[in-house]
Amino acid sequence: MLRALVERLWLPEPESSGWPVRVTSGEVPPGHRVVERYAVVPSPERPRFLVPLDGRAVAAGSLTHYNGLRWARLRVPRTVLGAGFRTGVAPLLLRHRLLVCVPEDLPPAELGDYLLSAHLGRVLGLPQPALGVGVRPPDPNLKPTLQLFGADGAPVGYAKVGWNPATREMTRREAAAIAAVTEAPANGIRVPRLLHHGPWRDYDLTVTAPLPPRIRRYREADRPPPVPCDDVLPDQPTPTDLRVLPDQPTPTDLRVLPDQPTPTDLPGPFAARTAKLADSAFWRALRAEAAVLAADDEEPRLAALVTAHCDELDREHGGTPLRVGRWHGDWVPWNMGRYAGDLYVWDWEHSAEEVPVGFDHLHWRFQDALVLRGRPLAEAVAAVRAAAENELPELPHDHRRLLGRLYLLEMFMRTYHLKRLGGGWNPALHPAMLEVLEER
Repeated sequence: MLRALVERLWLPEPESSGWPVRVTSGEVPPGHRVVERYAVVPSPERPRFLVPLDGRAVAAGSLTHYNGLRWARLRVPRTVLGAGFRTGVAPLLLRHRLLVCVPEDLPPAELGDYLLSAHLGRVLGLPQPALGVGVRPPDPNLKPTLQLFGADGAPVGYAKVGWNPATREMTRREAAAIAAVTEAPANGIRVPRLLHHGPWRDYDLTVTAPLPPRIRRYREADRPPPVPCDDVLPDQPTPTDLRVLPDQPTPTDLRVLPDQPTPTDLPGPFAARTAKLADSAFWRALRAEAAVLAADDEEPRLAALVTAHCDELDREHGGTPLRVGRWHGDWVPWNMGRYAGDLYVWDWEHSAEEVPVGFDHLHWRFQDALVLRGRPLAEAVAAVRAAAENELPELPHDHRRLLGRLYLLEMFMRTYHLKRLGGGWNPALHPAMLEVLEER
């Protein structure tokens, strides 16, 4: 786990290419100096996080800031460790180190070319921040996420690192979505401000502002908060200006095809309008991804099932009017918190426009069953169908089953899309999703 993280953050190019950074757990290589120093907690064999040793306040802060968002089983040990680093006791007990080194003659002005921390300081207009880094099992869909701290231990930002096609797409999409929703935020909804989005070497970085220090996690998993949605007149267009780079593939849930116009004259980012399913950007993009799947020789069974569903939905519901608008895309308890009466929402990397209204609510029920309760996919699917039938009273009764079916198709196509970009299959959904698709 630790090796994969080190390679992504500090060794994106091999030493043989002339890359000057060295990472060691022991002696500093001859002719090099240490520029970043971390405690590996609890050990290199079972790493959970890297604590920056840039002073006691920074080390303690990397463990204790935002503890109000964590479950008690995580909050308590981090609080104890934070106290240990603040008093200076923990470094004496936790002796495993990770040292990031550069050549002694490397000019300070060039550090940002080789060190992500120095680059972030440069683009944010700050002294080089310390990085608090969580360590998780290697996953092609997983982005390194970095807490950025100033010399006083106060958080100054939160960075996501897109390092492969799948994760670069996520960081781009999140930056565009945050830029859109913060222009006209919904009442009671707060979104961390976008501080920076741009490349570093062949990575894509999205940096957002820190959350309020006293924010608390959303505790009511059984009661999803209302999703922002503003109705507009039926003949008003829905914006599709997610600003995806033109040379990038269009993911299933971006809802934008390269040859489509980009109207931007809606009253706000959460506006919803009525559109026929076949005319929505959601459906056009999903069908485009289905066409890619149909040409994928590695997935003939999935391709046949998805094509059959899409053709049937086109025949039976292509003309069905649906309310469409922006969805968050990952509306779940762990992506939100409360502070001063407002709901703060982050992780907008799956956000999209012109998506059927109600998807976020169904996603909450799906992830609550699959992730929080650890139930198998069949039970998560049943939770979606029950929620579509019983928890969306604003929808006509004959639209509810359709919405559940469309949401599940969206999730399965998202899973395929990430696999196609090199992320591999999510074992919680595949191959079990094939059995679900065989149902009608």
